Amino acid sequence: MSNYFKQRKLRKEINQLKTTKLFQRDEKGRVLITMLVKDDSHFLSEFSKTETPIISDAVADFLEDSTHSLLPNEKYVLMIESNCIDETEKILYERAIKEYYTERYVVSERELKRNRIIAGVLGLSGMAVLGISILLDTYFNHLLWSEMINIVAWVLLWEAVDIIVFQSRSLKMKRLKYLAFISMELQYQQLDEKTNE
Repeated sequence: MSNYFKQRKLRKEINQLKTTKLFQRDEKGRVLITMLVKDDSHFLSEFSKTETPIISDAVADFLEDSTHSLLPNEKYVLMIESNCIDETEKILYERAIKEYYTERYVVSERELKRNRIIAGVLGLSGMAVLGISILLDTYFNHLLWSEMINIVAWVLLWEAVDIIVFQSRSLKMKRLKYLAFISMELQYQQLDEKTNE
């Protein structure tokens, strides 16, 4: 029994340490994401749909991994610690982050609209099939066919609910996260000479 309490105490200490360490906030209550950049040659992706560059997948993965366990409505500040980023690159990198997450936002918006249409079609189809099942059961007394059609109706209705409740919820969370990255403030800090070595 004492082993259980030791593990529980240890988990609590780790969670407190993790929360303190990972989620530092600035004076405005925004989550501070610290990114150490010793070499910025791979900050931008080699490919872009427009003239505005986008960040590389490695940078996007870093940002998303850093905020993975946070609520989607949080606000962020990205503190980039580096000695290799000049003033022109600072402006370029901010635009690249906004461009990358604007594209993601537009795609998720499109998927959300598509999900609503699919859920509507499935829901209406499910109700129509359920109506046919009730007609067969009431007027024609075909119990077997009525039950089979009833199952199809409930599957269609469940798919509609799954899309609207679960899949759309996930997309809405992603959209909120993308908006947070789009509106994220970038700050820069020089690295100490020891850290830079």
